Amino acid sequence: MDDITVFTAALNLSSPWKISELEFRECKGDKELHITIGHEKRARFVHEKEECSVYDHQFRTWRHLDFFEHVCFLHAKVPRVKTGDGSVRLVQVPWAERGSSFTLLFEGKVRELVRFGMSASGAGASLRISGKQVFGVIRRSVSHALATQPLEDVEEASLDEVSSRKGHKYLTILTDRKRKKVVGIGEGRDAAAVGEALIDMEVRGAGREKVKGLTMDMSRAYISAADIYFALAAIIFDRFHIAKKMNEAVDQIRREEQARFKELKNSRYLWLKNSGRLGKRDREKVGRLSETYPNIGEAYRLKEMLKSVLDQAYHDHRLKWLNAWVKEAWASGLEPVRKFVNMLHRHWYGVKTFFKYLATNAYAERVNLKIQEIKRIAKGYRNINNFKLMIYFHLGGLDLDKPTK
Repeated sequence: MDDITVFTAALNLSSPWKISELEFRECKGDKELHITIGHEKRARFVHEKEECSVYDHQFRTWRHLDFFEHVCFLHAKVPRVKTGDGSVRLVQVPWAERGSSFTLLFEGKVRELVRFGMSASGAGASLRISGKQVFGVIRRSVSHALATQPLEDVEEASLDEVSSRKGHKYLTILTDRKRKKVVGIGEGRDAAAVGEALIDMEVRGAGREKVKGLTMDMSRAYISAADIYFALAAIIFDRFHIAKKMNEAVDQIRREEQARFKELKNSRYLWLKNSGRLGKRDREKVGRLSETYPNIGEAYRLKEMLKSVLDQAYHDHRLKWLNAWVKEAWASGLEPVRKFVNMLHRHWYGVKTFFKYLATNAYAERVNLKIQEIKRIAKGYRNINNFKLMIYFHLGGLDLDKPTK
């Protein structure tokens, strides 16, 4: 078997395409493999189901996967054909996407390296191309997928914010909780950002009117946006955000008590961690401090009770347990706890729906963690569009290996 036959098989070429030349060239002390591809004489090519004769050729070059650790380039005089309406069109070659300077296999390798955790610069260094070129491959794949892969109706959605870079720059992330993927991204964390994220979702065929439940935190901006853009959806405040607000009330009481009683210094961890996660020694310490300092002890008891109420919702949808807790919390007389109770009353419409739908922002929080990992791998993103691109690449649930022809 000669070299031409071997490389023809390696490139999966078939008639009328054929290799016309193989050449090793010296380049900066290394050898590069250059493969020239031609076609059979008097070959005819199909353009949009019409068989056409060759009009002329355009010379093109593509970077291919390395052969035997040698950088490899494909060269071809690509035919242009004259169609029945008299127009001249460039033939689509089988080894590369239209307009790309890389072969299909090379682009697949780029996506593979990025998919498995490499930064754009790292993948570029591995393949001996620039990080900018890596982003070009990712951009083409993601853009085509977003434009051609419609969304199914989004019935269960979540809104969350994520830091995009230092200086209080944020992105709003709209996720499909049911199918576990990002369906929209907006710049900022206000109503306009939610509208921008919603455009991403709707241009792919998923209407806002189909959203039945929207989980979120108690951000005023997101509440306002929900009234504007998701008028038909039930607003569901995330149970973990509710618990976080109660933790803040407990911590405020701890700080007030600590200013008076030095024994409480360095005890923050004890009061904020769930009792089930405390070791025996820490549980005993919490018990002793609770007896000695009843204000922080009562706040801690109420915090643990609220957690039990929220846990109980998964077995009993009735609100009576929460109503009972609210009365007991108010009766404590602790001002930070009473402020928390007032906050619950103001947002009751979204608190009670948690007991009906039992939906949380847990997936959105996992998305947030993954986005932070994406940012960490790249050591930050100066270009916000590249950051959004990578979020869709990793978390958009897109089929990125479909050809973009």
